[in-house]
Order: sequence, then structure tokens, then C-alpha cells
Amino acid sequence: MFFYIGILIIAASCSIISIRTLVGYSNVKISYKILISILICFGWFFPVIINIVKNKVAMAPAAYNLLYNVGYTLFGFMFILFTMLMLRDILWYMIYGIAKLMHHASWKLNPKNIDVLDYANVIIVFISIAIGTYAYKEGTKIPEFKEITIKSSKINEDIKAIHISDMHINRATPSFKIQEMVNKINMQIPDVIFMTGDIIDDDTIFIKPHLEALSNLSAKYGVYSSAGNHEFYNGLGKWIYSFKQMNFKTLFNQGEVIGDTNIFVAGIPDSHTAISHPVFNVDFIKALKGSSHKNFKILLSHNPDMIDNITSVNFGLQLSGHTHGGQIFPFHLLVKKANKYLAGEYKVNGVDLHISRGAGTWGPPLRLLAPSDITIINLKAEK
Repeated sequence: MFFYIGILIIAASCSIISIRTLVGYSNVKISYKILISILICFGWFFPVIINIVKNKVAMAPAAYNLLYNVGYTLFGFMFILFTMLMLRDILWYMIYGIAKLMHHASWKLNPKNIDVLDYANVIIVFISIAIGTYAYKEGTKIPEFKEITIKSSKINEDIKAIHISDMHINRATPSFKIQEMVNKINMQIPDVIFMTGDIIDDDTIFIKPHLEALSNLSAKYGVYSSAGNHEFYNGLGKWIYSFKQMNFKTLFNQGEVIGDTNIFVAGIPDSHTAISHPVFNVDFIKALKGSSHKNFKILLSHNPDMIDNITSVNFGLQLSGHTHGGQIFPFHLLVKKANKYLAGEYKVNGVDLHISRGAGTWGPPLRLLAPSDITIINLKAEK
């Protein structure tokens, strides 16, 4: 309840500020002001609108997909536009203030000059469109591979692993895009595939073609997955059943030795959502059951912050996702505030931590300074 109230307050505040900044003090015709204001409000309130439509309004799949993609793209654009307007005004007032101190201020430089403000608004809109177009291209492309190498004396056989996270598959995701990602991964001929949550972001009954495409993932030792928060949100039981039908191994406080290797993989549920669940909570003792001190142990944890609760005594590598690397700059700053570790590689308590920026997007199909990725992990014996 408080979450939705917060969203409404943010949407209303950003709408008001954007409208007043963009058209409130301009010479634009009143009809255009109304149209622009409606567009701004629709963009900022779209996450609330789509949540109502998704759960309570019957729509044809094609119509829903169009609404979802157009609405969330507009929402992302409004975020970029809002950021650019705020940045422009901060810089503008700073320059004007410095000019006043130096007695070089003129009316043309004054931020309250409506004629100049109109031109400045048009420029910012076009800059935002350009940035938004680039971000859309980055957000909808098939992720590029990132490659890292992990060495350990406990690894007795070189293995190529694929780490994929945060696909956020929903009914508006093009199923052909999932198949293209699957084909790209399979072409690497991986020994094992690790998925660290938020793979699914919809009720499984609406994404059967997507799951069929995902089921084509192939690896010598199979596919292992842990749960993210969005699997909890969209029907944990259905998700577990679907993955079982696809022969994916879901690890809920469980682990096992991978094939005939010396590598033990364990998975835990997302710590943020599991703590309030009546059955599932994080239990490292259960997750490590069946392992020995001779194994090189890998932890699949959607939430990267769990790295602070483990040491190299128990695990050599943790794979995580969740943060999207911020997804749309400057949202990075808020994500970093909420998450100690943002993206990439870290060394914590002797444990290697790799955080994927994710292969998909949540909400707006946009990415800015946070490219999507699928990671090739070369696990090598240290000689």
C-alpha cells in the first residue's frame, strides 16, 4: 500500500514539475499546453495505469503489447526529459548567478526570459529524444557477451559457464528475441548455464511461447537457476513447475555437484522477498548440504548484498543480478544508494562476486550507460 502511495506521489510531483518547467511559463498555445500536459501525466502515471490494465482489464494480446511498449517507452522518455530539464535549469541559474556577481548579467541570460526559455525547452526536448532513441536501441538489442575468468586450485576441470540474469520475460516481450538470445548462448556450447533470478516477470499462462523458446537452452551439465523477487511476485509455484517441465534445476536453499566435476553450485531465494515468505528463507546450511571442503563452491543469489554474509571458507564465487547496473542514468545513483554493489566484479571477504547488469529491462525498454550483458565465465584450474 505504501509502495503504491509512494509511486503516486512521485508521479504527481514529477508531472507537475515537468509541466510547469516545460510549458507553464511559455508562449505555447493553450491547446498545445493541454496536450503536452496530458502526455506528460500519461507517461509518469503509466506504471500505475498498466498495473490496473494488467490485472483488471481484458485486452487482446496485440493491443496490450502495444500499450505496454509505447507507454513504458514514454515513461522512460519522461524520466530522461525530467533529468535534462533539471540539469539545464541548475546550470542555467548557476551561470546567471555568476554573471550577476560579475555584473555581466543581461535579460537574455535570465532564466525567466520566456522567449529564451521557449527555445531552450525545444532544444532540451530534441536532445532528450536523441538520448531516448539511443537508450531504446540499447535496451532492445540482444545483449553482448562479457567474458571473465575465475581460477582456483579447487577446480579440477576447466569449464565454460554462462551467467544470465534479469531477462524479465513478460507477455509484451517479443518471443523471437528470447529465441535469438537462446541461439546466441547455445552457439557458445557452454558446459553449464546459471540463471540468477527475475527471468520471468509475468504469469506463466501468458508467456507460453516465451517459455518454449527459453526451454531450448542447452548445456552439457544443464541449467541451474535461483529465484529473484519477480518470480515471487508472479506466482512462485507456477514458475517452479514451468522450470521443472523445462528440465531446469531450481535451487531453493539447495545445491549439488555439477556432473562429474569438482564444482558445487548452491542457490538461495531472493533475500528481500523470501524473508516474508512462510516457507522459503535463506538457509546456507541447507544450501551447502552435500558439499565438501574439496569442492569449488558457487552461490547463485539474485541479491548481490548476500556476499556480506559469506566467506571464502564456504564459497569461491557468487553470481548475482537484480540491480540492472542502474539501467537508465542517472538512476544509477539511487540504485547504488539502495545496493552496496552495483555491477561488474568485486572481491569481498576473499570471494569473487560477479553482478550481471541483466539481459532484459524492467519497465521502460531503455538502457542508458548500463548496457545489458550475458556473461561467459571461464572456470579454470589454477596450476
